[in-house]
Amino acid sequence: MKKIVRYFITCLVGILIYLFWAIPLRGMLNYHEEFQLFQTGSDYFVSHLTQRGGLSVYISEFLIQFYNNYWIGALIITLEFVLIQWLSLDILKNILPTWSKRHAYLAFFLSFVPMLLLWIILGDVNVMHSVIIAVIIALILIDLLVRIFRNKLYRILGAVVAILLFVWLAGTSHYRIPSMHLDISNIYNPKTIELLDYDLLVRANRWNQVIRKAEKQQPDLPLSVCATNLALGMTNQLGNRAGDFFQNGPEGLFPSFSKDPFSTLTTAEVYFQLGLINTAQRYYFEAMEAAPNYKKSCRCIRRLAETNLINGQYSVARKYLHLLEKTLIYRKWAQRTLSMINRGESAIMSHSLYGRLRRMRLSEDFLYNDQEVDKVCGLLLMQNHENVLAMQYMLLYPLLENNYDKFVQYMRLVKDEVPYTMEFASFEKYLRQR
Repeated sequence: MKKIVRYFITCLVGILIYLFWAIPLRGMLNYHEEFQLFQTGSDYFVSHLTQRGGLSVYISEFLIQFYNNYWIGALIITLEFVLIQWLSLDILKNILPTWSKRHAYLAFFLSFVPMLLLWIILGDVNVMHSVIIAVIIALILIDLLVRIFRNKLYRILGAVVAILLFVWLAGTSHYRIPSMHLDISNIYNPKTIELLDYDLLVRANRWNQVIRKAEKQQPDLPLSVCATNLALGMTNQLGNRAGDFFQNGPEGLFPSFSKDPFSTLTTAEVYFQLGLINTAQRYYFEAMEAAPNYKKSCRCIRRLAETNLINGQYSVARKYLHLLEKTLIYRKWAQRTLSMINRGESAIMSHSLYGRLRRMRLSEDFLYNDQEVDKVCGLLLMQNHENVLAMQYMLLYPLLENNYDKFVQYMRLVKDEVPYTMEFASFEKYLRQR
């Protein structure tokens, strides 16, 4: 087969891989990145190298940190897949008895098999991307084996050495949940992909993109409904457009607490944006602790630093920021935030996000149950009339409960207490739709 044809086919496959991971699978890349905390420094490297399979995990974590930008993440996976295909082809060229034209065609097309199998396996979100590095290490060892050891006895000895090296360097367990294995039913599950995409958009606060996504396909899962309502609230459209989308009751505003890490993160974002900073802090901490592989989460660490900063707990905030200083991706942000803390209260209060949330947060901490969140939204509104999100959540909550008497009470409260006019007709539209 002519080289130009092989290069063309490889490039075409590479383009397909890139577009596949950069567009429909971008949420999965984000998920892998947000549930790890790669740190520079010798201690972190040595702690990995002393564990079986630690090298492949270390290399993969180094690369995964760049998934923070999913366009770059897709490019990294594409290059890894192309490398796997190239190594597979080189091995086959040395294994086949003669390098005839017929064998050349066979070797070239067989070289795509490991890459395609890996592509399928990665469809399970709990398969760690360290498996890519493990496969590359295995192929490098095999390639060296077939090139160096021509004698049969030496080849057997070399194979034993290669297997031992593979087990130590690459490891044999690359599943996020310990003691569990590949879940065939979860491979490229459309619902999982949808939820991960919502998770990405909420993390980036791309509220208009969340709404457009919901317009294309009605959200029907607790997390997607929650994300859509939050996006509507952040753009001040909740009353006017809540009826345009499926609603699953009050849980569409405040989903019940779950130990599922990425659904907990969306709920945490709701509390964070409302100004319930202590509750958000608890959810972010629980989300990180619920990670089945016991890894730290860069996303949670950043939010924990921010919640403590907003609450004035600067020593705790600095602890989290110093962790982020040891990373490549979040280092500059951590240093800027530390500098802001050092400049004092005026710098924090003038910050567009931290200053606003400090003004909106409840000054006193107290316990409340899940059935009283609407009342807490009322307290947030009475404390700070700028908290339009709390107003929208308070008014919609009784409608989702079908408690119209409570809704009327809240409407009167808002009209009497809030010194500006709101489009109450928007909530009346929702009532008519029901």
